[in-house]
Amino acid sequence: MSGAAQERPLRFELTPYAGHRIGGEFELQSDSAELGAASGRRFELDEGSAAGLILDIRTADRNGQWEVLYAHQATELGTQTSFVGGPSLDIDVSHVQFGGAYLFDGASDSTVPFLALTAGAVWFDPGLEQLGSESYFSWSLGGGVHLRADRRVGVRLEARVFGNVIDDDSALFCVSSPTLNSCAIFVEADVLYQVEARVGVVARF
Repeated sequence: MSGAAQERPLRFELTPYAGHRIGGEFELQSDSAELGAASGRRFELDEGSAAGLILDIRTADRNGQWEVLYAHQATELGTQTSFVGGPSLDIDVSHVQFGGAYLFDGASDSTVPFLALTAGAVWFDPGLEQLGSESYFSWSLGGGVHLRADRRVGVRLEARVFGNVIDDDSALFCVSSPTLNSCAIFVEADVLYQVEARVGVVARF
């Protein structure tokens, strides 16, 4: 009986990860774009470290997994010169997404390539108390390889593209009061892309 229990398929994978994220340039409204060009500044999220957590649940098909993803980046955004908060704004970018992964499982027990596709929401949370967060639909597409030390422990190497759908023409991160109205940037509807390279430790159970 103990031997049968040891061979029972492991359905769950939990992967905390660390990574590095680049990209994230907002499509500015034409008058703001002229201002940015004139000043020689680019209105984009700074590249930097990222972290997150991935939960995978194996499906009846041994090559398929349901996937829940949480990803976070603490970064900065360049702003309009007229913004009262300063030349840059601290921004926390957080993704919560759900989808699936396909494992090319079979060629090797120790090295398993995969593709993953998820969708959900992204929150841009500014570091100033008087500013509210902005939320949008987002999706991501990733691929990489699982390096399996044994049945229960491994390493996940992955590159992933995030697409954040900024679905309206609007001013973002605005301070509004009876005496003051100021916005960090003015954007046109567009998709904001970011690319992340990551490494995670996989625990299977």
